[in-house]
Amino acid sequence: MKKISISILILIMVVLQSCGSKKKIIYVQDLDEYDNSALVYTSTKIQPNDILKVEVSDLNPVVAAPFNMMVSGGGQTSVDMMRLNGYLVTPKGAIMLPILNEMSVGGLTPTEAEMKIKQTLIDEGYLVNPTVQVRVLNNKFTVLGEVRAPGVLNFTEQSISLLNAIGMAGDLTYAGLRRDVQIIREIDGKRLVYHVDLTTAKWMSNPDYRIRQNDVIYVKPNKAKSNSERVIKDPLQILGILSTIGAIILLIRN
Repeated sequence: MKKISISILILIMVVLQSCGSKKKIIYVQDLDEYDNSALVYTSTKIQPNDILKVEVSDLNPVVAAPFNMMVSGGGQTSVDMMRLNGYLVTPKGAIMLPILNEMSVGGLTPTEAEMKIKQTLIDEGYLVNPTVQVRVLNNKFTVLGEVRAPGVLNFTEQSISLLNAIGMAGDLTYAGLRRDVQIIREIDGKRLVYHVDLTTAKWMSNPDYRIRQNDVIYVKPNKAKSNSERVIKDPLQILGILSTIGAIILLIRN
């Protein structure tokens, strides 16, 4: 009878541990309660070391041609080629455009940079009604820690969702801490750190948690992973575990 009681107790402990683990690894567990609030998108700002594509067009292509950087080679231009021939933003936030020379675009969104270049072309009498397109060519983010495929990943949009970014990295490993995923971001010369609990849906409407150019995502190991690493290094913990196992065996035998 005593053996049966101990066996039942151990089974209950295993079940409770399983339930606890499940709550720690499932994403957005309260998704059914999510209020479906409207999404707010925030345009990313141009930063030093960004590579920009700046394209000026006009009803008369001939008059717009001098304001566009010439790309060598025929056929379809690859993204890598465009990056090599793009406009590199200097540490001061400026780019060097044909004819217009130095133009400060740091801290502006791509749309604001388009408006500034367009207005300059009009004010200086070069073009009457040009169309200007500005796009960041080297959008990338870094994923570190407990994910299946850590590294530097590229994207073409202005921003992507955190879940998209995690999916691109192959998802979190079982040992990844879902309740405190960190997003490290640099804005206006300052480094900010955001903490996201992926087990809830509360963060999904916050535009700060969308992944932008040069963001770093860090996934910390959970306690089980951290403890397992310490067990290997700490002989006292090994002795404690062995003592506990031995005590359980003695209880079952008795």
